[in-house]
Amino acid sequence: MTHQNNNFWADADRNPRLSRPTHPLARRLGVVAVAVALCIPVARALGDNSPAPVPGGAGAVAVLEPGREPEPTTTVATLPAVVEVSEPVATLAPAPQVVEANVVVQPEVKTPQCGAKFNVQLGDSWSLLADYAGVGTRELLQVNRANARTVIVPGDELCVPSGARMRRPAPVVTTQPARQASSPKPVVVVAAKRFTVAQSTQIIRDVFPDALEKRALEIVQRETHTNAAAYNFCCYGLFQIHFQAHKSWLTAIGVTNPSQLLDAGTNARAALTLYKRSNSWAAWN
Repeated sequence: MTHQNNNFWADADRNPRLSRPTHPLARRLGVVAVAVALCIPVARALGDNSPAPVPGGAGAVAVLEPGREPEPTTTVATLPAVVEVSEPVATLAPAPQVVEANVVVQPEVKTPQCGAKFNVQLGDSWSLLADYAGVGTRELLQVNRANARTVIVPGDELCVPSGARMRRPAPVVTTQPARQASSPKPVVVVAAKRFTVAQSTQIIRDVFPDALEKRALEIVQRETHTNAAAYNFCCYGLFQIHFQAHKSWLTAIGVTNPSQLLDAGTNARAALTLYKRSNSWAAWN
């Protein structure tokens, strides 16, 4: 094959009319140029702003002068310029710092409206009135614009919340037994007989045992100065015996009227009985 080609080229040199065949490299470059030419419209349709093909490129036709061998032509295809576009790097802003805040939402407090009115009575208190009205003490205070320290007195006009009603319990009626008529105060009749100190002293010595005489005379001296006719609103005679306090047993010894105790002998005997009931002088201490 090489030999034939060499002969071909030798004949061509001798006969200038014979045209030399295209060099294989040029043939390959021509194919590349055709492919590039076909790609350019496609690239333009896709929006690629590729530069236009350079004139005189692979698509140009070479004109040979007569008697001159064509020189091998190297056709360089101009490829579309690829421009590297660097996309801007998105700068991420720092995320806002979220601060949790504890927000306390206060519930709306509705002031109760004033309803029925009433008057404070003796013994009333805020808590007691709230129980009567069937509401809370705080609600009752709010509707009356008061607080726990607000003093209420009988006669004050207050009101219960709207929709409530004051329900006081029925008053308790206490039936007291009819008071018995007191017995009329006994009339004291001064004894007609007057006892001297000496006579009263002797009567005491005669009534009391010897062991009790001395103490009995001391009590009489202290209470009445040995005056048998002495008396006051409660007590009578030498020993100042309380008639109403000892009336129950005085009747047993025959004393039914305080005037009888103004007798020295009767009073001395009643005093001795009183001593014996407790076996002491406790009634005079």
